[in-house]
Amino acid sequence: MNLPTVFTAWENNKLVGLARALDDGILTAYIHYVLVNPKYQGRGIASNLVKTIKNKYKDYLYIELMPDEKKNVSFYQKLGFNIVKEGTPMQLCNPETMKVKL
Repeated sequence: MNLPTVFTAWENNKLVGLARALDDGILTAYIHYVLVNPKYQGRGIASNLVKTIKNKYKDYLYIELMPDEKKNVSFYQKLGFNIVKEGTPMQLCNPETMKVKL
């Protein structure tokens, strides 16, 4: 099993951005998430993180992602991603796992 790849963006000693990708080792990489501190958004940090992922996986056939919010679709399209015409995002939610006892 491959370990996730994590890319980070820093300002001095402060973490301001984080992206995580998973891959199968040969064919497909999945962008799991791209996160940027709201105070630092609009500075190209997310774009640079995604470009770094695209560069790492440039020899893979697919780099896939599923934005959690539709408002982010145009951001990824600007970076070269396309909507899968015949695809449908699917999810299984296990709300019981969120009942953590502190």
